[in-house]
Amino acid sequence: MNSYRLIDLENWPRRKLFEYYRKFDSPAFNVSVSLDAGNLYALSKKRDESFFLTAFYAILRAANEVPQLRQRVIGGQVIEFDRIAGMTPILTAQEMFHQIWCEYEPDFISFKAASAPKVEAAKNDDPSPMEGHGEDFICASCIPWLHFTSVTQADCTFDQTIPILAWGRMDANRQVPVSCRFNHCLVDGLHIGRFFQKIENSFSEPESLFREVVI
Repeated sequence: MNSYRLIDLENWPRRKLFEYYRKFDSPAFNVSVSLDAGNLYALSKKRDESFFLTAFYAILRAANEVPQLRQRVIGGQVIEFDRIAGMTPILTAQEMFHQIWCEYEPDFISFKAASAPKVEAAKNDDPSPMEGHGEDFICASCIPWLHFTSVTQADCTFDQTIPILAWGRMDANRQVPVSCRFNHCLVDGLHIGRFFQKIENSFSEPESLFREVVI
């Protein structure tokens, strides 16, 4: 598990909002947007990189750059991880999926070195979910067969605070759909706006993904 800090609820500016949404049967909500990924796709092909991995890394970097997306509610306590990983399903030879765990790295080259072998191994592995992990991650799935308008994510529990995300096929207008489920106890529209803006910036200027960023 990545290191974290415990948030002092008594002095937390968000305390009243947190307590309000904690009363909801399901405080989760979905947001779906369409982002221009043409530049990211072009650079991926020019550099002979995986479009899947570069997009996945752009999403994971954006999530790490927004503190609220690194926060979780565990055992009634609110914690903020120093960094979070990405969990993603990989299509296997049996046309099912094998989930892999990819730690965040400060640049794409480092991320690729650690994650690309896991992707290749998973393709030839048995279908399997990943269980017995902590909560220091986002779940991000690629659905390359569909250009969707929205996705309703599956919740393990109604009050889970792990963001769950899916992105789909790029269409003729270079648009890629991205849909994510957040928990309103920790995340508001402002934070979501920052998250998607950071993804959009990386998609627009993909060279930035190759430069080191320290969270």
